[in-house]
Amino acid sequence: METYTIDAVAFLAFIVDALPPKSDEVFQRAENDEISLILPSIVLGEVIYAILKRKEIFGKLIPIEKLSNIFEVVRDSESIFLKDMDLECWKKFLKIQIPELHDRMIVATHFVSNSIAIITNDRYSQKSNFDLFLAFFLLLSGIKVSLY
Repeated sequence: METYTIDAVAFLAFIVDALPPKSDEVFQRAENDEISLILPSIVLGEVIYAILKRKEIFGKLIPIEKLSNIFEVVRDSESIFLKDMDLECWKKFLKIQIPELHDRMIVATHFVSNSIAIITNDRYSQKSNFDLFLAFFLLLSGIKVSLY
């Protein structure tokens, strides 16, 4: 079965129903059990943190009470799999030259999960030095990044 790794912005967009068409199609396929989605535990942590900090997500505030629904979706879904970093993943983490901890963890999880691509926003294609470095690294590493 095809597997994709999702990052925090993609998961938050899913929660507030703000996914662009291409990413929405991926999530729809997961809801139809056609593909599986890997949710790195760091991503769930970022989502929880954003909600607790009352950050606006695509112009919407997610009520803190919604966290229990998110936990239920992750627990009950047959297509979204919460992935913790095991020793193999941490070894892969050491070989990845990305300065941001959470991005490095997501990429390591992507590698050990053998997912097809990382579903993310377009932060990897923006013009900052870090983003250009990360985009270059991802391309050299053969990582597909699905931008929405």
